[in-house]
Amino acid sequence: MTIKVRVVFLARAGDVVGKHFHDFILDDNATLNDLIEAIGKELSPRFYRGVKNGRLVFAIFVNGKPVDEPNYKLKDNDRVVFTTPEMGG
Repeated sequence: MTIKVRVVFLARAGDVVGKHFHDFILDDNATLNDLIEAIGKELSPRFYRGVKNGRLVFAIFVNGKPVDEPNYKLKDNDRVVFTTPEMGG
């Protein structure tokens, strides 16, 4: 069984990946980490490497709620947004 996840890449994430929207078909037990691996395989190895080694940091939202747990289990029709985190000074 599989799930479909819509991913939105905003700001720097869109620049790195080269697009702003993409639908992924993942195993039904897929996690956020699995999605990041799929992004690396299907769209941008640079995105995957950057996230894994900490050079690229994104705020991640699933269905409008912030998520920072790599093992967060995704569900069918989830909407995942990667964007540049807000920083103040």
